[in-house]
Formats: sequence, structure tokens, C-alpha cells
Amino acid sequence: MTSADSPAAHGTVGALFARRPWRWGLRGDVYLWQEMEQNLADVSLPSSLWDLRNLLESSWREAVGVPLSDSAEPIYIQRFDPGSGMSAGAVLPAWWNATGLPILLDRFDASNPAG
Repeated sequence: MTSADSPAAHGTVGALFARRPWRWGLRGDVYLWQEMEQNLADVSLPSSLWDLRNLLESSWREAVGVPLSDSAEPIYIQRFDPGSGMSAGAVLPAWWNATGLPILLDRFDASNPAG
């Protein structure tokens, strides 16, 4: 399933993932993005940016198995490895902190009339 086929309804956390970033940290990041999108497809948007950040970090931790950090060290996740490419299956925590989460938080902020 691609983000274009996302079942996430407007007003859900999953809907924030609908448009993919132009660039990824490593090859596994796209699979993590998709997994988080699917896992959060039916979760209503929280009331605050802080609550959303906590929810996203919790979803990351559940998917990856470790808390999100600023680490530039890749984390290998076997289920994200399609079997090709040097960084296949690897996710980059630093990319999620510097790019992935800020994209999602910006989208929330832009869609929040009270924001």
C-alpha cells in the first residue's frame, strides 16, 4: 500500500503521513513511514503539538524497539529490508528527528485552526 492509497481519514494522525517526503534518511525509513501511517490511520488528532509529538515518538519506539534519539547510527529492522541496496532495512533516527517528525508536526500545526 502506498501513501496515495492511504485509508487514513482526514482528522487522523495517519492523514498527516499522506504526502511523502522528497528525501529519506535511509532505505528503511520509507517502510517505517508506511507502518506508522497504517498504525495511526484511525487515531484522532490530539489537541496539542506536544501530545502529537509524544504519540509519534511512542509509535516510533513501538515500531523500532528503541526510543527515538538524535543518533546518526542506523538501526537495522529486518522487516523493512526488501533485499536490495546498501541501506536496505535501515532507519536513521537523526533523519526522523531533523526531518520526519518536523514535517508531521508542521502539517498538524497548519491544519489546526486553534494552532
